Amino acid sequence: MNFRPLLLGLALLPRLRQAVPMKNWFILILTTLVLQGCATMSVDQCATADWHALGYQDGSQGATLSKAAQRDAACTKHGFTMNRSAYSDGRYDGLHLFCTPNNAYSIGERGKSYSGVCTDHNEDDFLDAYQRGRELYSFTGAVTATQSQLNSAQSRRDVLDAKLNKYWSGYRDEGLTTEEHNTMVLELWAERKYLRDEAIPYWQYAHRFSQEQLAEYRAMVNVGDPAIGTLQPRRFPGPEAYTGPSQQDAREMLREVFSSLGTN
Repeated sequence: MNFRPLLLGLALLPRLRQAVPMKNWFILILTTLVLQGCATMSVDQCATADWHALGYQDGSQGATLSKAAQRDAACTKHGFTMNRSAYSDGRYDGLHLFCTPNNAYSIGERGKSYSGVCTDHNEDDFLDAYQRGRELYSFTGAVTATQSQLNSAQSRRDVLDAKLNKYWSGYRDEGLTTEEHNTMVLELWAERKYLRDEAIPYWQYAHRFSQEQLAEYRAMVNVGDPAIGTLQPRRFPGPEAYTGPSQQDAREMLREVFSSLGTN
């Protein structure tokens, strides 16, 4: 992609700030990006196009026929005619490179989508390998997802710890009544308790389980287990949702506060 028009547009932003309302800036920049993305081929590229080579390039990348339509529209706009026959022959040859089981597995393993371009190139073998790659992606994705949830819960707990430590040291927010202050502290304390006792243990278990099932899945792949291609990782919907502090939470917090005072 040629970034020059976008860079020129960004350079003009100081002037545009005076002429264009702020609420329209985003639309203006987005339009620039969209127009850039549509500029598939330049005048010079259309004038010297090797349509067989371009078709081969697009086919080897698994591009759909919409890419051909974009090239055709761009060159027609510049006054040039696309050689459809040469492009189609090149694309067909390029698809031989794209539509292999090894490539299908790689695409699936990375979680990429398949656009149905291999119908004339051993698509059954392609789809079988693609499904196995997607299956591995689902197992690795489960590990990533549970790790992300665990990190999020631990990060939130750390934030609450810092806030509570500040309030335990005697800090008070200006403008809050004593009742409002105590309610706010209780809410922070109860959420931290929920994270400590419910959410974090849940996601720790889920993450360990996901790691173990990924290891087991890889072992099955290594021995060529016939079940490969029909498996799915266990899903973890999450712990029971946090619903706010209870009377029990209030009593437990008071006991914790009094206990800490007794040790100081």
